[in-house]
Amino acid sequence: MKRIIKIFIGILLLVLMSIIYMDNNDRQYDNKLRNRIIKNTGIKNIEYINYYDDYYVVIDKDNLYLYDNEYKEILKVDRIIIYKNDNDYDIIYKDGKLMYFDDILKDNKLIYRYYNIYNYELIDEVLVGGVYD
Repeated sequence: MKRIIKIFIGILLLVLMSIIYMDNNDRQYDNKLRNRIIKNTGIKNIEYINYYDDYYVVIDKDNLYLYDNEYKEILKVDRIIIYKNDNDYDIIYKDGKLMYFDDILKDNKLIYRYYNIYNYELIDEVLVGGVYD
């Protein structure tokens, strides 16, 4: 019985350590991304950052910026005209547009939804896994 308890505690500790490792790894990635943007652009107070498809989407106190892979500013948008991101969706740049991106798993189907960043209307919905009914 003691051996089973020791094995269970060992497995539990192993799972806990792997969760801590993944969290630390994710935090380091975010910090490296933030430091690269601060180093290569003039933005210092970053509130949001996302790297998607060779573009950096960065938000500071006043504006949303879009940078390419070489840190050249492509777009600058005032935050006032952007629809508030209540659902905490990622902001991406795709097909020449900034948009909110949501991925959901529903009935064993992976669905990507893209929303207009200015009025929050659904732009497109793509079924990645499974079939539509």
